[in-house]
Amino acid sequence: MVERPEEYRWSSYGGNAWGDDSWLIPHVEYQHLGETEEVRSAAYRGLFETELSAADLSMIRKAPHYCQPVGDDRFRAQIESKYGVRLGQAKCGRPRKKKETDEVVKI
Repeated sequence: MVERPEEYRWSSYGGNAWGDDSWLIPHVEYQHLGETEEVRSAAYRGLFETELSAADLSMIRKAPHYCQPVGDDRFRAQIESKYGVRLGQAKCGRPRKKKETDEVVKI
């Protein structure tokens, strides 16, 4: 879409990265990046210095299609535990019916 994040018109990157945040309400996590605006801005820019690998980019792009969170095994385990769900690719189709172990015998 754009070469640099600050070029995207609808992004808050410019405000967070360069301190032009008069129109932004700072997010709590952004506030934790440093004590002063200068430190926070520099730390925020640092988050964007590394380019994503092709594998990571592919994983991020596929995640919404499969309704899967993006994260490591620890993060996935936390999501499964917190919400009582299993993550991963499900088998296609309707779930199989459970076999009844106690059959009723008609006399």
